[in-house]
Amino acid sequence: MSASPPPGIARFDSAAAMVQAVGAFLNDRDVATLSGSPLLDWTMPAINRLPRRVREWAYSIGGFTEAVRRASLATLDYDAVASWVSGRLPRRPYPAIFLGSSNGALVHLAAALGVPWLPQTFLCPVRDVGSDPDDAQAALARGRGAAESILSAQPDISVHHMHDPNQDRLMLKMMSYFRLKYRRLPTAYRDFLLQCLPRGSTIYVDDCTLRWPVTRTSDRSVFQFGAMGGLDADEYFRGGERVRSYLSRYGVNRTAWNPPAADDSAPEAEWGFEPALLSDIASLAGACGWRIVRIEFEDPEALSFLAAVVYGAWYRDIGHGPSRLLVDSFVLLDPYRTIRLRAVPFWLLFCVERSAAALEEFLDCAPPFDEIGLMLFSHGTEGVGVVGIDRWRRLLARARRRAYFVGVDESCYPRDFATFVRFHHDLVKLGLPFGAPASLPLEKFEELVRGYGPRFGVRVSQPVYDRYAATPQG
Repeated sequence: MSASPPPGIARFDSAAAMVQAVGAFLNDRDVATLSGSPLLDWTMPAINRLPRRVREWAYSIGGFTEAVRRASLATLDYDAVASWVSGRLPRRPYPAIFLGSSNGALVHLAAALGVPWLPQTFLCPVRDVGSDPDDAQAALARGRGAAESILSAQPDISVHHMHDPNQDRLMLKMMSYFRLKYRRLPTAYRDFLLQCLPRGSTIYVDDCTLRWPVTRTSDRSVFQFGAMGGLDADEYFRGGERVRSYLSRYGVNRTAWNPPAADDSAPEAEWGFEPALLSDIASLAGACGWRIVRIEFEDPEALSFLAAVVYGAWYRDIGHGPSRLLVDSFVLLDPYRTIRLRAVPFWLLFCVERSAAALEEFLDCAPPFDEIGLMLFSHGTEGVGVVGIDRWRRLLARARRRAYFVGVDESCYPRDFATFVRFHHDLVKLGLPFGAPASLPLEKFEELVRGYGPRFGVRVSQPVYDRYAATPQG
């Protein structure tokens, strides 16, 4: 299976990066590269030294190389996408698997259990050179044909055309974002489950219930203006002083956006779970004698609190008190090195206010850490809600003995594009002081989820086939 993804899935997106991180861990490797391109990795530090506008242009071009032409949408091999995703994971028997929403904290939970994860959602970027990120009406009009091409070719996929001028400004000048969600298990996923899950194994359905106001364009497609991050949905649609200041800062002759009216809500494009997939999962589980455990949460970062508790308990059980915290940021994460450092992971969605507040809340409640390392993902723009470097420094200062950024050039943030390479180099410098521990037992994991999950907004079903199942558990 080629390391290079087929056309139709972006390597720079959450699902692709996170499944590769899980796969690397299961293959006893670290996350050595996010791009998969030695040439691109080599040029990243040089890009950081370019003038701001040139640096932003280079960032946009890098994403553009993974976008597909509109004319090819009807003939893209979406089965090849599922095969590439499942091909990141070693094929061997597992006691369980995670399947569902993309989530960085979930990557760490899968690593603790030593099991794989299959994402429901992936990003298919479509070329749209010269588009105006701030004109959502035009984006919807231009995207209708692309959505229809995908829908006609793929009856088992939901299409979420996502347009976020706050966080994806640089990319939207060159492409449109279409996040696609499986409504049925693709053949490659089904084959992986049948080959790797013995009877009695568990499917953990990670179900992020987060929804977003959308403009519905068909029974299987929506247009989503805005996304989870620095702004809430109301500010995207109604505007306000923060939006006005942001548009002024970028020289936009607007005081607010004028998106299409929302007439429905849908699972959030990147993080939300499409429940239609549950029926297919339950039907296959009933036939194969697998357990289903649904882990439901609305806030993606709720799992970050839970994962930290799970890791703390796991480390104590193997005789190692948790004294090191490693804070991830979007796709900047490495479960292999996190565990070999015996670090407690805490995953942040983005470098925005809500994520900084989540980290602060965690540090207020957790026992103090001797050492804290912090990664910062750079979107390349000073969007609404992006947290300045000084606040991150103050959060780092909560460490009792040692605090450091991981892969961050403080003078370039939030346009620190070399961080995608440098975060790995900095993790390597920390070494591998500990060996690989025995995996956390499933029984202990479920005990911790049931015991601590509710306080963080994480709910877990009974381990039986739910109402979607074709055959009840005996």
